[in-house]
Amino acid sequence: MAGGITFDPAEFEAFKQATGGPAPSAAPGGFDPAEFAAFKANQTTADTGRETGALNAGARGLVDGIPVAGPYILGGIDRADAALRAYQGGTGYDDELAKAQAYGDDVKAAHPYANTAGEVAGGIVGTAPLIAVAPAAFGAGAGGLAARSAASLASGLALGGSDAAVRSSGDLREIGKGAAAGAAFGGAAPAAGAALGAGVRNFYEMIGSRLGPSSGFGPAATRVLAEDAANSGGVAPIRSRMGELGSDAMLLDASPSFQGQAQGLAVRPETREAVTVPIVARAGGMTDRLADDINGAFGPAVSPQAATNTFAAMRQVPNQAIGDAVRSAGPIDTTEVLANLGDRLRTAEGPQRAALTQARNMLMTEHPFTGAAIPQTSAENLQNAKVALSGMMEHGNESLGVPRGSVAQRDGGLGATVSDLNRALRDQVSGYGAANDVSAAVARRMEAVEQGSQLFRSGQGATPPADLARQLAGRSQGERDAMALGTRGAIDQAVGTRRNDLTAMQNLLQGEGGWNTANLAQIHGQAPVDRVVGAVNREAAFDQANRRIVEGSQTAQRSQAADRVAPRTTLGNDIGGTVAGAIGGPQGWALAQAGRVARAGVNAAGQAADVARNRQLAEAVTLNQGDRLDLLLNAIEARGRMQERAAALGNVAARGGQAALLSQADRARPYLPTALPALPAFGR
Repeated sequence: MAGGITFDPAEFEAFKQATGGPAPSAAPGGFDPAEFAAFKANQTTADTGRETGALNAGARGLVDGIPVAGPYILGGIDRADAALRAYQGGTGYDDELAKAQAYGDDVKAAHPYANTAGEVAGGIVGTAPLIAVAPAAFGAGAGGLAARSAASLASGLALGGSDAAVRSSGDLREIGKGAAAGAAFGGAAPAAGAALGAGVRNFYEMIGSRLGPSSGFGPAATRVLAEDAANSGGVAPIRSRMGELGSDAMLLDASPSFQGQAQGLAVRPETREAVTVPIVARAGGMTDRLADDINGAFGPAVSPQAATNTFAAMRQVPNQAIGDAVRSAGPIDTTEVLANLGDRLRTAEGPQRAALTQARNMLMTEHPFTGAAIPQTSAENLQNAKVALSGMMEHGNESLGVPRGSVAQRDGGLGATVSDLNRALRDQVSGYGAANDVSAAVARRMEAVEQGSQLFRSGQGATPPADLARQLAGRSQGERDAMALGTRGAIDQAVGTRRNDLTAMQNLLQGEGGWNTANLAQIHGQAPVDRVVGAVNREAAFDQANRRIVEGSQTAQRSQAADRVAPRTTLGNDIGGTVAGAIGGPQGWALAQAGRVARAGVNAAGQAADVARNRQLAEAVTLNQGDRLDLLLNAIEARGRMQERAAALGNVAARGGQAALLSQADRARPYLPTALPALPAFGR
């Protein structure tokens, strides 16, 4: 006997002779059992012809460790190996199967640690897919720890019992022990897996945070900013939002989370000015920024009256040419004009009849000798009549019973008469047509300026985009440009230079259900309108930040955010000392005060760190776009990727820990008692 284990010397000698080894080195009964075990582990056995190495032990343990299915799979491997060897060597299948099974026993005995490691790994490999397929059944789904533990207990009981049934050939006692071990391990698996996963995740985050790129701020401030970035949906939406708002945007404008952080910092005395001063300075430049965008999009402001005066001065040149032409022209034949006018008078009524009657009077004159009414032949007089009748079309004549707008239609009776008269002058007066065309073109531009200045009228006077599209379709580019001048003047009149520029511009763009914005795009183009809409939205966001952070709206949010970053106190209250004095007297009170002073020292250092963190946060949330902000966002982005990897590894570790526990019921089964202990008897 040696080491508590008895070996038969004859067995040792027979084994060595069978394997071709040397004779025993010691007298029978005097050899070391360790020598026997080592010898068996390192020899190629004659009856199996296989290496009993650690790798084979681990591989067989891996297969055998799979719950329920492992023994079947391993048995199938042995049978397949036996069949192949029997076929190749011409030996008996039963003999080869016996050798394969003996080899399994030998390799397991020779390398117990490798075999055990393989079995544990096999349990994980076999159970982890089950957890992935049905996480709720194995306590890996959503819900509280108690519910998940109960589910895992039930699945562990079923898995442990089933595995024991396979490995014990249906022994009910062993099945009960396997089920009990499985239930115990299953009940503990969710908590153990969560603890393991959290440990792996925290360790990876600790290492990753030290190896990641620098943010330009301390770890405490970076952690808070990273949380805000996560609450904002990540770094990409932050960059996108700040890109929309332009170079004056601050990080606090990127999301409600960062703005809430700024609100809290604005309450803290150590960071109030650092947050509010940049915001106030930015708010002071609102009018200039908005004016720059409006001018850049629509051009500098020109009053409609100034534009009209300019066009009126331009019109004097062709009008002078018209005057010269009619003064030098001969008699004009208006027979056709008067004939058409007479036809229209026979059916005209109301203001139209009154206007046509006035037109006939203006186209007639008295005979110098008889006083009879005769057609007017003077080109100059006919031109004056045309101008007067055109003015009546536009402005009416209340004294004649012609209200404004009642005869404005160009295809109506008066409009047709003016067209006939214009045609007669063009046909019979040399140079009249060319000069009249130029004058009419300038006049249409003057009308376009007026129309553009009235484009933002509300109510019944508002212009639907479809109507404007039809009007623009018949206008020249010069008339479109003139209308653009009118709208630019109207914008300037609506916005002005007051602090309420933003509100005025918002009202103008949103007026009439968005008609104004659509009409502006038709006249000035979509890109300029988009620029102004973006500028208005930008300034609205800046103004909102100013009101929330500086002017003190949303008090509840400010208080909550301030509490989040409040530095820790030093001494705190003395409730503990009071209670200790009441219980332990003066000695208890003194001990409590000593502890309080010790905590004060720790808290003082912590308070200084909290204040430093807050100052860095104030600096960060007021950062404009640039290298420093890019450095911060790059670091936060890298931190987020690292945390995702840490979470994934933690999840794998948690699932692996659960799988490891759930699959080890068979390993614990031999250590359970064969029967439940007898309960003590009560009474006799």
